[in-house]
Amino acid sequence: MNNFKIKVCGITNEFNLNQLSKYCFDYYGFIFYSNSPRYLMKNKNIDFIKLHKNKVAVFVNEEIDKVIDISSNYNFTYIQLHGEESVDYCEILRRKNFKVIKTFHVKSKDDFKKLNTYTNSIDFALFDYNSIGYGGSGKKFDWEILNEIDIKIPFFLSGGISLDNIDKLNFLDNNSNLYGIDINSKFEEYPGYKDLKIIKKLFKKLER
Repeated sequence: MNNFKIKVCGITNEFNLNQLSKYCFDYYGFIFYSNSPRYLMKNKNIDFIKLHKNKVAVFVNEEIDKVIDISSNYNFTYIQLHGEESVDYCEILRRKNFKVIKTFHVKSKDDFKKLNTYTNSIDFALFDYNSIGYGGSGKKFDWEILNEIDIKIPFFLSGGISLDNIDKLNFLDNNSNLYGIDINSKFEEYPGYKDLKIIKKLFKKLER
């Protein structure tokens, strides 16, 4: 269970970020989607994220100039596109030297059909449950589907990961392209604030 990276997403609070930084997270996700309950810019000042390393800016169907502007101003290297952004959109960001994580919303095997068209235009895929609100639903799709798909690029697994089901990821360890997991709503006191008691249990389970 130690072969994959761990990304914690939906952080909104500076104090909570400092708490989380004491654990062995590999990536920290900040959401720039105004309809999300974890929208970072509801804060008056988000300068606290500027110097933080290994952070991911999450956008949903945002104007690309705004994505570039925010990501540059706050020193992001990684951009996660969580909507219906096109291949061309991804390629523009990569030409700007950003690393692109493209989300694919999954309920069934058919939802992987577009994956191969993005293979040469993104750095990572992310598979999340196909929810109305673009993530954060706490629901998971059938992970067994991943063993039936030819996935050519590294991917993150997201959607409903919790202490109760994280052990079920063992069957994916043999998939060389499982790069990381993305945790969010199942590890919170409330939207945007992670529960350190649950986080501690997570790392104890993973022995990290």
